[in-house]
Amino acid sequence: MRHNRWFQVFALLAMASMILAACGPAATPTTAPTQPVVTEAPTQAAPPTTAPTAVVTEAPTTAPAKSTIIIGVTDKIASLDPADAYATRDWELIKNISEGLVKWKPGELTLEPGLATDLGTISADGLTYTFTLKDGIKFGDGSEFNATIYAAQLNRLLTIGPSCPNDVADTLAVPYVSKIEAPDAKTIVITLKQPVAYFIQILGTAPWVASDPKTFPADACNLFPSAPIYGVGSFFISQYTKDEQIVLEPNPYYTGDLPPKVDQIIVKDYADPQTMALAIQNGEIDIAWRQFSPEQLTPLKEISGLTVSAVPGGSIRYLIVNHTMAPTNDPNVDKAIAAAIDRNEIADTVYQGNVTPLYSMVPPGFLGATEAFDTMYASPDLDAAKAFLAASGYTADNPVQLEMWYPPEHYGASTAAWMELIKKQLEATGAIQVTLKAQEWSTYVTALTQGESYPVGVLGWFFDYPDSSNYLDPFVYNGGEGTNIALAQEGSSYGVPITGTFEADATKLVDLLAQADTEPDQAKRADLYTQAQEIYANMVVTVPLFFNAEHVVYRANITGASDLASPESLNIGPNIEFYYATLSKTP
Repeated sequence: MRHNRWFQVFALLAMASMILAACGPAATPTTAPTQPVVTEAPTQAAPPTTAPTAVVTEAPTTAPAKSTIIIGVTDKIASLDPADAYATRDWELIKNISEGLVKWKPGELTLEPGLATDLGTISADGLTYTFTLKDGIKFGDGSEFNATIYAAQLNRLLTIGPSCPNDVADTLAVPYVSKIEAPDAKTIVITLKQPVAYFIQILGTAPWVASDPKTFPADACNLFPSAPIYGVGSFFISQYTKDEQIVLEPNPYYTGDLPPKVDQIIVKDYADPQTMALAIQNGEIDIAWRQFSPEQLTPLKEISGLTVSAVPGGSIRYLIVNHTMAPTNDPNVDKAIAAAIDRNEIADTVYQGNVTPLYSMVPPGFLGATEAFDTMYASPDLDAAKAFLAASGYTADNPVQLEMWYPPEHYGASTAAWMELIKKQLEATGAIQVTLKAQEWSTYVTALTQGESYPVGVLGWFFDYPDSSNYLDPFVYNGGEGTNIALAQEGSSYGVPITGTFEADATKLVDLLAQADTEPDQAKRADLYTQAQEIYANMVVTVPLFFNAEHVVYRANITGASDLASPESLNIGPNIEFYYATLSKTP
C-alpha cells in the first residue's frame, strides 16, 4: 500500500540549491570510484598575465566536468531496504540502483525481462515459476552475483518481517510464496502457496530486486544504509545525506539495456512544492518531480524554457469508511454520503479541472472497471441521500453527527479546501452535521488504517502493481485498511467478514475477490471484478473521489529517450516508474 506510496503510496519525492556543472563527455570507469563524488566543476587556475613561451602539447591534468542532472523532490525517504520500503520515492531509488527478475518497460504497463532471460515458465498448476538469469551480472562494486546469492536475499522477504516497520514483505511476499530456491547458479525457482493470477506483476515490485547482502543482512532491516549502496542496476548511490540529497553514479558493471547517459544524478530534497517550483524557475534544478497543485502548475506553464508534462498515471483519493464505528456502522448513513458527494464540483472548483472524478476504486482502463458509484447513486442526488437518512430516523431535527478526518499537508494544501466542500455537500442534505478534524500524517495514517479511531477519513492510493486486485483487495481483506469489512483471522489470507448488517454482502465480496485472485482467464476475472464493484458500491466500503494525475517539470536541455514510450514525460509511464537512465542533457 502506498499512501503517497504510504504509496502514496501510490504518496509519492525530494530537492536545495546547487550550481550546475558544465556538460562534458562521460568517462567509462573500469572500477567503482572510491573517492568522494565531485558535484561541481573543478576549480581552474587563473590564466597567466603574459603569453607562455612554450606550447603545452600533453593532455591537461584537470578532469573534465561531470555531466549532471539534478532532480528536485518533496517526498521524504522512508526506507531504502527493499524488504521494507513501501513508498513511491523509496521504490524509485531502489529500482534505479537494482533490478528484479522482471521489470516494467519505461513509459508502459508492459513487463519485460530484467535479470532473467525471459518472463519465466509457469507450471501447469500455476504454483511454480522458474527463471534463468542472464550472463555477466555483478553488483555495482564488482562483487559476485548468482542465483544462490539472489535466492538467499529473496528468502529474506519470508523471514525478516518482525524486524521491519512497514510490513512490505508481509504484503508482497509472505502471503503468496512457499519457498524460493536456486538449484544452480543460473536458476531461480519460486513456489507459491496457491495460484495467483497477478504474481508476475508482484515480481516487478521493488521488494523483489537483487539486494546486496553486505548492506542488507538476512536477519535485520537496514532502513537508511550508508553510501555507497550497490545493486545490479544502472546506477549506484555514491553519496547519501538523509533529508538533503542523494547522488547516483553509473554502475560500471551494468550489463543491462538501460545504460546511463550522464555521469551523475543528484536528487535533492525540498521542504514543499512551492520551494521546488521556485528552484526549477531559477535554474537550480533540472527536473521538478510530482506533487504540484494546480495553482503552482499554471504559472510554470507560462515560463519560457520549461516544459510541464502530465504523466499518464497517478493516484486516487477516496474516503475510508469505518463500518464498525458509529455513525458509519449504519448502511443508510454510508449510502447518504455516497449519494450527496459531487465529484465534479471538487474537480472544477478546487482543481480547475486538473483531476478526474472517480466512480469506482478501479480506475478506467483497468480490468473490469465500472462506474458503479455513479450507476448506483447518480451522485450528487440529495433527494436519495435524504431518503437514506430518513430511513434511519435522521432529519433536520435529528441530524447525524459525523466526524471527518484528514491530514492537512500530506496530500497538498488543496485537501482542506475539498474537505470543506464535501462538508458543505453533505450538510446540504439538512440531516448531516459534519465536524472536520485534521491530524498530522504520521499519527493520522496509523489511527485511520487500524480502524479504531475515525468513522471517516481521507486516504490516497497508488497501486503496488497495475492490476484491478490492488485497487479492491486491500480495502476488503484482513481489516480492509480501516474499513473493518473483513477482519483478520489466523490462517486466512483474506479475513472473515464482520458480523451484522454487512455479513452476507461482505461474505460474497470476499469470495468474489478471492476467486479473481486465482482465476487465470482474464475475461472471467473481468466479470468477477464487475460483480465485486457492484457489491462494493452497495456496501460503500470506501468512497472513491477523484483521480489525480502527476506532473513532471523540466528544463529545455533535458530529454527522455525518443525510442521509448512517453518521451514527453521523460518516459515516466502510467505506473509512475521513473528510470533516470533514460535521461539526457545537452549543455
